Amino acid sequence: MTETHRLLIALSSITLYVLWVAVIFYSNRKKRSVTDPLTDNTHVKSRDSKNQTLIVYASQTGTAEKIARAKAAALAEHEMITLVSMASLNLAMLGNVSKALFVVSTYGEGEPPDAGTRFYHALQRAKKSGATPLSNLSYEVIGLGSREYKQFCRFAVALYENVSLLGGTPLTSLTTLDSGKGEHLVHLDSLTTEPSEQMQPWVLEHRKQLNQDDTRGLYAITLKQPPSAREAGKVPIAWEAGDIIDIYPAMAHGYLSMKEPSSRNLKEPSSENLREPSSEHLKEPSSGHPRKRVGRSYTIASAPQENDLKLIVREVRKEHGELGYGSGFLTSKLAMNQPVYAQIRKNTNAVITDTQCPLVLIAAGSGIAGVRAQLAKRAMLKDGGPVWIFYGERSPEKDDILPKALSPFHNASCIHKRSVIFSKPSLEPNIAPNQYVQHLIVEQADALKVFLGVNDSSGVNSEASRNAQIYVCGHFEGMGKGVDAALQDVLGKQYYSMLVDKGRYHRDLY
Repeated sequence: MTETHRLLIALSSITLYVLWVAVIFYSNRKKRSVTDPLTDNTHVKSRDSKNQTLIVYASQTGTAEKIARAKAAALAEHEMITLVSMASLNLAMLGNVSKALFVVSTYGEGEPPDAGTRFYHALQRAKKSGATPLSNLSYEVIGLGSREYKQFCRFAVALYENVSLLGGTPLTSLTTLDSGKGEHLVHLDSLTTEPSEQMQPWVLEHRKQLNQDDTRGLYAITLKQPPSAREAGKVPIAWEAGDIIDIYPAMAHGYLSMKEPSSRNLKEPSSENLREPSSEHLKEPSSGHPRKRVGRSYTIASAPQENDLKLIVREVRKEHGELGYGSGFLTSKLAMNQPVYAQIRKNTNAVITDTQCPLVLIAAGSGIAGVRAQLAKRAMLKDGGPVWIFYGERSPEKDDILPKALSPFHNASCIHKRSVIFSKPSLEPNIAPNQYVQHLIVEQADALKVFLGVNDSSGVNSEASRNAQIYVCGHFEGMGKGVDAALQDVLGKQYYSMLVDKGRYHRDLY
Protein backbone atom coordinates (compact mmCIF):
# COMPACT_ATOMS: atom_id res chain seq x y z
CA MET A 1 0.00 0.00 0.00
CA THR A 2 1.46 3.34 -1.03
CA GLU A 3 1.62 6.48 1.10
CA THR A 4 -1.09 8.03 -1.09
CA HIS A 5 -3.43 5.15 -0.37
CA ARG A 6 -2.82 5.49 3.37
CA LEU A 7 -3.57 9.21 3.17
CA LEU A 8 -6.83 8.63 1.26
CA ILE A 9 -7.97 6.02 3.80
CA ALA A 10 -7.16 8.39 6.67
CA LEU A 11 -9.07 11.26 5.06
CA SER A 12 -12.06 8.98 4.36
CA SER A 13 -12.09 7.81 7.99
CA ILE A 14 -11.98 11.37 9.29
CA THR A 15 -14.79 12.41 6.93
CA LEU A 16 -17.00 9.52 8.04
CA TYR A 17 -16.31 10.30 11.71
CA VAL A 18 -17.26 13.96 11.24
CA LEU A 19 -20.48 12.95 9.50
CA TRP A 20 -21.30 10.50 12.30
CA VAL A 21 -20.77 13.19 14.97
CA ALA A 22 -22.95 15.60 12.96
CA VAL A 23 -25.79 13.07 12.77
CA ILE A 24 -25.65 12.47 16.53
CA PHE A 25 -25.56 16.22 17.25
CA TYR A 26 -28.56 16.89 15.00
CA SER A 27 -30.57 14.05 16.53
CA ASN A 28 -29.93 15.27 20.07
CA ARG A 29 -30.78 18.83 19.09
CA LYS A 30 -34.18 17.67 17.81
CA LYS A 31 -34.80 15.78 21.02
CA ARG A 32 -33.98 18.88 23.04
CA SER A 33 -36.62 20.83 21.12
CA VAL A 34 -39.13 19.38 23.57
CA THR A 35 -39.08 21.20 26.89
CA ASP A 36 -38.29 18.80 29.74
CA PRO A 37 -41.76 17.80 31.03
CA LEU A 38 -40.47 17.62 34.57
CA THR A 39 -39.58 21.31 34.49
CA ASP A 40 -42.47 23.70 34.07
CA ASN A 41 -41.86 26.21 31.29
CA THR A 42 -43.65 29.36 32.38
CA HIS A 43 -42.07 31.77 29.91
CA VAL A 44 -43.13 31.23 26.31
CA LYS A 45 -41.95 34.61 25.01
CA SER A 46 -39.26 33.97 22.43
CA ARG A 47 -39.48 35.52 19.01
CA ASP A 48 -40.27 32.05 17.62
CA SER A 49 -43.08 31.47 20.12
CA LYS A 50 -45.76 32.01 17.50
CA ASN A 51 -44.46 28.93 15.72
CA GLN A 52 -44.49 26.80 18.87
CA THR A 53 -47.01 24.13 19.73
CA LEU A 54 -47.86 24.22 23.41
CA ILE A 55 -48.80 20.81 24.87
CA VAL A 56 -50.59 21.22 28.19
CA TYR A 57 -51.48 18.42 30.61
CA ALA A 58 -53.65 18.34 33.71
CA SER A 59 -53.34 14.98 35.38
CA GLN A 60 -54.36 13.66 38.79
CA THR A 61 -52.64 10.27 38.70
CA GLY A 62 -50.26 10.61 35.76
CA THR A 63 -52.10 9.12 32.76
CA ALA A 64 -52.82 12.43 31.02
CA GLU A 65 -49.20 13.48 31.57
CA LYS A 66 -47.96 10.24 29.96
CA ILE A 67 -50.12 10.86 26.89
CA ALA A 68 -48.88 14.47 26.70
CA ARG A 69 -45.28 13.23 26.79
CA ALA A 70 -46.02 10.74 24.03
CA LYS A 71 -47.64 13.43 21.88
CA ALA A 72 -44.66 15.73 22.46
CA ALA A 73 -42.21 13.01 21.45
CA ALA A 74 -44.15 12.28 18.25
CA LEU A 75 -44.63 15.92 17.21
CA ALA A 76 -41.07 17.03 18.03
CA GLU A 77 -39.86 15.53 14.77
CA HIS A 78 -41.73 18.20 12.81
CA GLU A 79 -42.67 21.02 15.20
CA MET A 80 -41.19 23.18 17.96
CA ILE A 81 -42.79 21.79 21.11
CA THR A 82 -43.18 23.16 24.63
CA LEU A 83 -44.63 20.80 27.23
CA VAL A 84 -46.11 22.30 30.39
CA SER A 85 -48.33 21.38 33.33
CA MET A 86 -51.59 23.29 33.51
CA ALA A 87 -50.56 24.26 37.05
CA SER A 88 -48.04 26.66 35.42
CA LEU A 89 -50.29 27.83 32.59
CA ASN A 90 -51.85 31.28 32.19
CA LEU A 91 -53.75 33.07 29.43
CA ALA A 92 -50.73 35.17 28.45
CA MET A 93 -48.77 32.01 27.65
CA LEU A 94 -51.57 30.77 25.41
CA GLY A 95 -51.72 34.15 23.72
CA ASN A 96 -48.06 33.83 22.76
CA VAL A 97 -48.45 30.62 20.76
CA SER A 98 -50.46 29.78 17.67
CA LYS A 99 -51.32 26.18 18.52
CA ALA A 100 -52.09 24.23 21.70
CA LEU A 101 -52.93 20.63 22.54
CA PHE A 102 -54.61 19.99 25.90
CA VAL A 103 -54.57 16.53 27.49
CA VAL A 104 -56.69 16.59 30.63
CA SER A 105 -58.37 14.21 33.02
CA THR A 106 -61.59 14.77 34.94
CA TYR A 107 -61.55 14.36 38.70
CA GLY A 108 -64.41 13.00 40.79
CA GLU A 109 -67.80 14.12 39.53
CA GLY A 110 -66.70 16.52 36.81
CA GLU A 111 -64.02 18.56 38.60
CA PRO A 112 -60.72 19.63 37.06
CA PRO A 113 -57.61 17.90 38.46
CA ASP A 114 -55.87 19.88 41.19
CA ALA A 115 -53.27 21.04 38.67
CA GLY A 116 -56.01 22.53 36.51
CA THR A 117 -58.10 24.31 39.14
CA ARG A 118 -56.32 27.69 39.05
CA PHE A 119 -56.30 27.91 35.24
CA TYR A 120 -59.95 26.83 35.04
CA HIS A 121 -60.92 29.67 37.38
CA ALA A 122 -58.89 32.07 35.22
CA LEU A 123 -60.85 30.92 32.17
CA GLN A 124 -64.12 31.51 34.01
CA ARG A 125 -63.10 35.04 34.97
CA ALA A 126 -61.94 35.86 31.44
CA LYS A 127 -65.18 34.53 29.98
CA LYS A 128 -67.20 36.94 32.12
CA SER A 129 -65.19 39.89 30.79
CA GLY A 130 -66.32 39.21 27.23
CA ALA A 131 -62.78 39.56 25.85
CA THR A 132 -61.28 37.20 23.27
CA PRO A 133 -57.57 36.98 24.19
CA LEU A 134 -57.14 33.65 22.37
CA SER A 135 -58.33 34.75 18.93
CA ASN A 136 -55.01 33.70 17.34
CA LEU A 137 -54.97 30.25 18.96
CA SER A 138 -55.82 26.97 17.27
CA TYR A 139 -56.30 24.09 19.67
CA GLU A 140 -57.22 20.47 20.33
CA VAL A 141 -58.48 18.82 23.51
CA ILE A 142 -58.08 15.18 24.55
CA GLY A 143 -60.12 14.27 27.63
CA LEU A 144 -59.65 11.24 29.87
CA GLY A 145 -62.26 9.83 32.20
CA SER A 146 -64.52 6.92 32.97
CA ARG A 147 -68.05 6.37 31.68
CA GLU A 148 -68.82 4.90 35.10
CA TYR A 149 -69.31 8.53 36.14
CA LYS A 150 -72.25 10.65 35.06
CA GLN A 151 -70.01 13.65 34.27
CA PHE A 152 -67.79 11.75 31.83
CA CYS A 153 -64.85 13.99 30.79
CA ARG A 154 -66.75 17.02 32.09
CA PHE A 155 -63.60 19.11 32.59
CA ALA A 156 -62.45 18.42 29.03
CA VAL A 157 -65.86 19.48 27.74
CA ALA A 158 -65.76 22.71 29.78
CA LEU A 159 -62.19 23.45 28.66
CA TYR A 160 -63.05 22.88 25.00
CA GLU A 161 -66.06 25.22 25.22
CA ASN A 162 -64.35 27.96 27.25
CA VAL A 163 -61.27 28.23 25.03
CA SER A 164 -63.63 28.59 22.07
CA LEU A 165 -65.59 31.34 23.83
CA LEU A 166 -62.31 33.22 24.40
CA GLY A 167 -61.64 33.26 20.64
CA GLY A 168 -59.78 29.98 20.14
CA THR A 169 -60.37 27.96 16.96
CA PRO A 170 -60.74 24.18 17.43
CA LEU A 171 -58.71 22.11 14.97
CA THR A 172 -60.78 18.99 15.63
CA SER A 173 -63.82 17.99 17.61
CA LEU A 174 -63.31 17.08 21.27
CA THR A 175 -61.69 13.67 21.82
CA THR A 176 -62.91 11.78 24.91
CA LEU A 177 -61.35 8.51 26.06
CA ASP A 178 -62.48 5.98 28.67
CA SER A 179 -59.15 5.14 30.27
CA GLY A 180 -60.75 2.40 32.36
CA LYS A 181 -61.42 0.51 29.14
CA GLY A 182 -57.99 1.21 27.71
CA GLU A 183 -59.13 3.64 25.02
CA HIS A 184 -56.10 5.83 25.78
CA LEU A 185 -53.49 3.17 25.06
CA VAL A 186 -53.22 3.91 21.33
CA HIS A 187 -51.81 7.33 22.23
CA LEU A 188 -48.92 5.83 24.24
CA ASP A 189 -47.24 3.90 21.40
CA SER A 190 -44.43 6.42 20.99
CA LEU A 191 -43.68 6.71 24.73
CA THR A 192 -40.70 4.88 26.14
CA THR A 193 -41.55 3.29 29.49
CA GLU A 194 -39.29 4.30 32.36
CA PRO A 195 -37.48 1.32 33.95
CA SER A 196 -39.23 1.93 37.27
CA GLU A 197 -42.65 1.77 35.55
CA GLN A 198 -42.07 -1.52 33.73
CA MET A 199 -43.95 -4.70 34.63
CA GLN A 200 -42.17 -6.40 37.54
CA PRO A 201 -42.75 -9.61 39.51
CA TRP A 202 -43.40 -9.46 43.26
CA VAL A 203 -44.07 -12.15 45.85
CA LEU A 204 -46.29 -12.02 48.93
CA GLU A 205 -44.09 -11.96 52.02
CA HIS A 206 -46.54 -11.00 54.76
CA ARG A 207 -50.28 -10.48 55.23
CA LYS A 208 -52.09 -9.55 58.43
CA GLN A 209 -55.59 -8.34 59.22
CA LEU A 210 -55.45 -5.07 61.13
CA ASN A 211 -59.04 -4.76 62.31
CA GLN A 212 -61.49 -7.18 63.94
CA ASP A 213 -64.37 -6.91 61.48
CA ASP A 214 -64.49 -9.96 59.20
CA THR A 215 -67.17 -8.38 57.01
CA ARG A 216 -64.87 -5.53 55.97
CA GLY A 217 -61.36 -6.66 56.81
CA LEU A 218 -58.47 -4.23 56.52
CA TYR A 219 -55.18 -5.93 55.68
CA ALA A 220 -51.52 -4.94 55.85
CA ILE A 221 -49.72 -6.59 52.95
CA THR A 222 -46.00 -6.75 52.25
CA LEU A 223 -44.67 -7.54 48.78
CA LYS A 224 -41.05 -8.31 48.05
CA GLN A 225 -39.04 -8.68 44.88
CA PRO A 226 -38.13 -12.31 44.21
CA PRO A 227 -34.40 -13.14 44.01
CA SER A 228 -34.65 -13.46 40.22
CA ALA A 229 -35.71 -9.79 39.96
CA ARG A 230 -32.70 -8.66 42.01
CA GLU A 231 -30.09 -10.26 39.80
CA ALA A 232 -27.04 -8.20 38.88
CA GLY A 233 -27.61 -5.86 36.00
CA LYS A 234 -31.37 -5.45 36.46
CA VAL A 235 -32.78 -1.99 37.17
CA PRO A 236 -33.87 -1.71 40.83
CA ILE A 237 -37.51 -0.87 41.37
CA ALA A 238 -37.95 2.66 42.70
CA TRP A 239 -40.92 4.62 43.95
CA GLU A 240 -41.69 7.63 46.13
CA ALA A 241 -44.18 8.17 48.93
CA GLY A 242 -47.38 9.07 47.07
CA ASP A 243 -46.89 6.71 44.12
CA ILE A 244 -49.36 4.04 42.99
CA ILE A 245 -48.99 0.36 42.13
CA ASP A 246 -51.19 -1.39 39.57
CA ILE A 247 -51.75 -5.06 40.44
CA TYR A 248 -52.71 -7.54 37.68
CA PRO A 249 -54.23 -10.61 39.40
CA ALA A 250 -54.69 -12.59 36.17
CA MET A 251 -50.95 -12.60 35.57
CA ALA A 252 -50.17 -14.62 38.70
CA HIS A 253 -47.99 -17.59 37.75
CA GLY A 254 -47.40 -15.88 34.39
CA TYR A 255 -50.64 -17.03 32.83
CA LEU A 256 -54.39 -16.48 33.04
CA SER A 257 -55.04 -18.07 36.42
CA MET A 258 -58.08 -16.04 37.41
CA LYS A 259 -61.22 -15.03 35.60
CA GLU A 260 -60.99 -11.36 34.72
CA PRO A 261 -64.04 -9.11 35.16
CA SER A 262 -65.81 -7.99 32.03
CA SER A 263 -65.43 -4.39 30.90
CA ARG A 264 -68.95 -3.74 32.23
CA ASN A 265 -67.90 -4.67 35.76
CA LEU A 266 -64.47 -3.13 36.19
CA LYS A 267 -65.26 -1.49 39.50
CA GLU A 268 -65.72 -3.23 42.81
CA PRO A 269 -68.81 -2.01 44.69
CA SER A 270 -68.26 -0.18 47.96
CA SER A 271 -64.53 -0.13 47.33
CA GLU A 272 -62.41 2.04 49.60
CA ASN A 273 -59.03 1.84 47.92
CA LEU A 274 -59.69 1.52 44.20
CA ARG A 275 -59.22 4.16 41.57
CA GLU A 276 -60.31 4.03 37.99
CA PRO A 277 -59.51 0.49 36.91
CA SER A 278 -56.17 0.18 35.20
CA SER A 279 -56.05 -1.31 31.76
CA GLU A 280 -52.81 -1.88 29.92
CA HIS A 281 -51.49 -3.84 26.95
CA LEU A 282 -49.02 -6.09 28.75
CA LYS A 283 -46.73 -8.82 27.54
CA GLU A 284 -47.24 -12.26 29.02
CA PRO A 285 -44.01 -13.27 30.82
CA SER A 286 -44.12 -16.73 29.24
CA SER A 287 -44.95 -15.87 25.65
CA GLY A 288 -44.01 -12.21 25.22
CA HIS A 289 -47.29 -11.62 23.38
CA PRO A 290 -49.20 -8.44 24.27
CA ARG A 291 -52.61 -8.87 25.82
CA LYS A 292 -54.90 -6.34 27.40
CA ARG A 293 -55.13 -6.91 31.15
CA VAL A 294 -57.42 -5.52 33.81
CA GLY A 295 -55.65 -4.28 36.92
CA ARG A 296 -56.42 -2.69 40.26
CA SER A 297 -54.62 0.40 41.57
CA TYR A 298 -53.48 0.94 45.16
CA THR A 299 -51.60 3.69 46.96
CA ILE A 300 -48.21 2.40 48.12
CA ALA A 301 -48.02 2.42 51.93
CA SER A 302 -44.24 2.42 52.38
CA ALA A 303 -41.22 4.59 51.67
CA PRO A 304 -38.59 3.12 49.33
CA GLN A 305 -35.99 3.18 52.13
CA GLU A 306 -37.96 0.37 53.80
CA ASN A 307 -37.02 -1.87 50.84
CA ASP A 308 -40.29 -3.82 50.99
CA LEU A 309 -43.41 -2.53 49.25
CA LYS A 310 -46.35 -2.33 51.63
CA LEU A 311 -50.07 -1.97 50.96
CA ILE A 312 -53.12 -1.48 53.17
CA VAL A 313 -56.13 -3.01 51.45
CA ARG A 314 -59.81 -3.07 52.36
CA GLU A 315 -61.42 -6.42 51.65
CA VAL A 316 -64.44 -5.78 49.42
CA ARG A 317 -67.41 -8.13 49.50
CA LYS A 318 -70.09 -8.06 46.83
CA GLU A 319 -73.82 -8.43 47.30
CA HIS A 320 -73.75 -12.21 47.73
CA GLY A 321 -70.57 -12.32 49.80
CA GLU A 322 -68.21 -12.84 46.88
CA LEU A 323 -64.81 -11.22 47.29
CA GLY A 324 -63.88 -8.34 45.01
CA TYR A 325 -61.55 -9.03 42.08
CA GLY A 326 -58.48 -7.12 43.26
CA SER A 327 -58.97 -6.99 47.03
CA GLY A 328 -60.01 -10.65 47.18
CA PHE A 329 -56.87 -11.63 45.30
CA LEU A 330 -54.56 -9.71 47.63
CA THR A 331 -56.28 -10.48 50.94
CA SER A 332 -57.22 -14.12 50.32
CA LYS A 333 -56.31 -15.82 47.04
CA LEU A 334 -52.66 -14.82 46.66
CA ALA A 335 -50.53 -17.49 48.35
CA MET A 336 -47.34 -16.79 50.28
CA ASN A 337 -44.31 -16.48 47.98
CA GLN A 338 -46.60 -16.67 44.94
CA PRO A 339 -45.51 -14.28 42.17
CA VAL A 340 -47.80 -11.48 41.12
CA TYR A 341 -47.10 -8.96 38.36
CA ALA A 342 -47.46 -5.27 39.02
CA GLN A 343 -46.50 -1.89 37.63
CA ILE A 344 -45.49 1.15 39.67
CA ARG A 345 -47.07 4.37 38.44
CA LYS A 346 -45.76 7.84 39.26
CA ASN A 347 -48.27 10.07 41.03
CA THR A 348 -46.47 13.41 41.03
CA ASN A 349 -49.44 15.30 42.52
CA ALA A 350 -49.06 13.29 45.74
CA VAL A 351 -45.26 13.48 46.07
CA ILE A 352 -44.12 15.92 48.78
CA THR A 353 -40.47 16.91 48.41
CA ASP A 354 -40.23 19.35 51.35
CA THR A 355 -39.50 17.23 54.43
CA GLN A 356 -39.09 20.15 56.90
CA CYS A 357 -42.37 22.07 56.59
CA PRO A 358 -45.43 21.46 58.79
CA LEU A 359 -47.41 18.62 57.20
CA VAL A 360 -51.04 17.66 57.83
CA LEU A 361 -51.95 14.08 56.85
CA ILE A 362 -55.67 13.29 56.57
CA ALA A 363 -57.21 9.89 55.83
CA ALA A 364 -60.12 7.56 56.45
CA GLY A 365 -60.30 3.77 56.13
CA SER A 366 -57.74 2.28 53.77
CA GLY A 367 -56.54 5.79 52.91
CA ILE A 368 -54.19 5.32 55.86
CA ALA A 369 -51.90 3.66 53.28
CA GLY A 370 -50.88 7.01 51.81
CA VAL A 371 -50.49 8.55 55.26
CA ARG A 372 -48.18 5.75 56.35
CA ALA A 373 -45.89 6.28 53.33
CA GLN A 374 -45.67 10.05 53.89
CA LEU A 375 -45.00 9.55 57.61
CA ALA A 376 -42.33 6.91 56.94
CA LYS A 377 -40.51 9.28 54.60
CA ARG A 378 -40.15 11.84 57.40
CA ALA A 379 -39.73 9.42 60.31
CA MET A 380 -36.65 7.88 58.69
CA LEU A 381 -34.91 11.28 58.65
CA LYS A 382 -33.03 12.72 61.61
CA ASP A 383 -34.70 16.11 61.30
CA GLY A 384 -38.08 15.51 59.65
CA GLY A 385 -40.57 18.35 60.08
CA PRO A 386 -43.70 18.13 62.27
CA VAL A 387 -46.64 15.96 61.21
CA TRP A 388 -50.25 16.12 62.39
CA ILE A 389 -52.34 13.06 61.52
CA PHE A 390 -56.15 13.13 61.25
CA TYR A 391 -57.75 9.70 60.83
CA GLY A 392 -61.34 8.47 60.68
CA GLU A 393 -62.69 4.93 61.03
CA ARG A 394 -65.97 3.23 61.83
CA SER A 395 -65.88 1.42 65.20
CA PRO A 396 -63.56 2.01 68.20
CA GLU A 397 -64.04 -1.61 69.24
CA LYS A 398 -63.22 -3.18 65.86
CA ASP A 399 -61.30 -0.55 63.90
CA ASP A 400 -58.79 1.00 66.32
CA ILE A 401 -55.95 0.19 63.95
CA LEU A 402 -53.83 3.35 63.75
CA PRO A 403 -50.80 2.19 65.82
CA LYS A 404 -50.63 -1.12 63.93
CA ALA A 405 -51.11 0.51 60.54
CA LEU A 406 -48.36 3.08 61.12
CA SER A 407 -45.92 0.68 62.79
CA PRO A 408 -42.98 0.99 63.33
CA PHE A 409 -43.39 4.77 62.93
CA HIS A 410 -46.45 5.23 65.19
CA ASN A 411 -44.35 6.92 67.90
CA ALA A 412 -41.96 8.77 65.59
CA SER A 413 -40.52 11.98 67.02
CA CYS A 414 -41.81 13.98 64.04
CA ILE A 415 -45.45 13.31 64.99
CA HIS A 416 -46.88 16.51 66.44
CA LYS A 417 -50.31 15.06 67.14
CA ARG A 418 -52.67 12.19 66.24
CA SER A 419 -56.39 12.96 66.05
CA VAL A 420 -58.74 9.99 65.60
CA ILE A 421 -62.52 9.84 65.27
CA PHE A 422 -64.97 6.93 64.90
CA SER A 423 -68.24 7.30 63.04
CA LYS A 424 -70.16 4.59 64.93
CA PRO A 425 -69.15 4.66 68.61
CA SER A 426 -71.78 2.07 69.60
CA LEU A 427 -70.45 1.56 73.15
CA GLU A 428 -69.94 5.28 73.82
CA PRO A 429 -73.42 6.72 74.44
CA ASN A 430 -72.07 10.18 75.21
CA ILE A 431 -70.45 10.51 71.79
CA ALA A 432 -72.66 11.53 68.87
CA PRO A 433 -72.73 9.03 65.97
CA ASN A 434 -72.00 9.82 62.33
CA GLN A 435 -68.99 11.97 63.12
CA TYR A 436 -66.33 11.81 60.44
CA VAL A 437 -62.79 13.06 59.95
CA GLN A 438 -64.04 16.32 58.40
CA HIS A 439 -65.92 17.06 61.63
CA LEU A 440 -62.66 16.51 63.53
CA ILE A 441 -60.97 19.15 61.37
CA VAL A 442 -63.68 21.70 62.19
CA GLU A 443 -63.57 20.75 65.87
CA GLN A 444 -59.82 21.42 66.06
CA ALA A 445 -59.84 24.41 63.71
CA ASP A 446 -58.03 26.85 66.01
CA ALA A 447 -55.20 24.47 66.83
CA LEU A 448 -54.89 23.48 63.16
CA LYS A 449 -54.51 27.11 62.08
CA VAL A 450 -51.80 27.64 64.70
CA PHE A 451 -49.97 24.54 63.43
CA LEU A 452 -50.15 25.82 59.84
CA GLY A 453 -49.34 29.40 60.81
CA VAL A 454 -52.58 30.83 59.40
CA ASN A 455 -53.71 34.32 60.36
CA ASP A 456 -57.48 34.88 60.49
CA SER A 457 -57.28 38.26 58.74
CA SER A 458 -54.68 37.85 56.00
CA GLY A 459 -54.45 34.06 55.79
CA VAL A 460 -50.63 34.30 55.82
CA ASN A 461 -48.87 34.91 59.12
CA SER A 462 -45.52 33.13 59.20
CA GLU A 463 -42.91 31.15 57.35
CA ALA A 464 -44.84 28.02 58.35
CA SER A 465 -47.95 29.25 56.57
CA ARG A 466 -45.97 29.85 53.39
CA ASN A 467 -44.48 26.34 53.40
CA ALA A 468 -47.03 24.09 55.14
CA GLN A 469 -48.60 21.29 53.12
CA ILE A 470 -51.72 19.13 53.37
CA TYR A 471 -52.13 15.58 52.07
CA VAL A 472 -55.49 13.77 51.89
CA CYS A 473 -55.91 10.08 51.03
CA GLY A 474 -59.14 8.11 50.82
CA HIS A 475 -62.46 7.85 49.05
CA PHE A 476 -63.52 10.85 46.96
CA GLU A 477 -67.21 10.53 47.78
CA GLY A 478 -68.01 11.43 51.35
CA MET A 479 -64.59 11.84 52.95
CA GLY A 480 -62.81 13.61 50.08
CA LYS A 481 -65.60 16.11 49.48
CA GLY A 482 -66.26 16.58 53.20
CA VAL A 483 -62.61 17.23 54.04
CA ASP A 484 -62.25 19.68 51.16
CA ALA A 485 -65.29 21.67 52.33
CA ALA A 486 -64.03 21.64 55.94
CA LEU A 487 -60.59 22.90 54.93
CA GLN A 488 -62.08 25.74 52.90
CA ASP A 489 -64.25 26.71 55.84
CA VAL A 490 -61.51 26.46 58.48
CA LEU A 491 -58.58 27.96 56.55
CA GLY A 492 -60.46 30.63 54.64
CA LYS A 493 -60.66 31.19 50.91
CA GLN A 494 -57.38 33.10 50.59
CA TYR A 495 -55.16 30.57 52.33
CA TYR A 496 -56.96 27.60 50.75
CA SER A 497 -56.50 29.10 47.27
CA MET A 498 -52.82 29.71 47.98
CA LEU A 499 -52.35 26.04 48.92
CA VAL A 500 -53.97 24.93 45.66
CA ASP A 501 -52.13 27.46 43.48
CA LYS A 502 -48.74 26.62 45.01
CA GLY A 503 -49.26 22.86 44.72
CA ARG A 504 -49.21 22.36 48.48
CA TYR A 505 -52.62 20.71 48.75
CA HIS A 506 -52.20 17.08 47.69
CA ARG A 507 -55.29 14.94 47.14
CA ASP A 508 -54.89 11.21 46.53
CA LEU A 509 -58.55 10.31 46.23
CA TYR A 510 -60.30 7.48 44.44
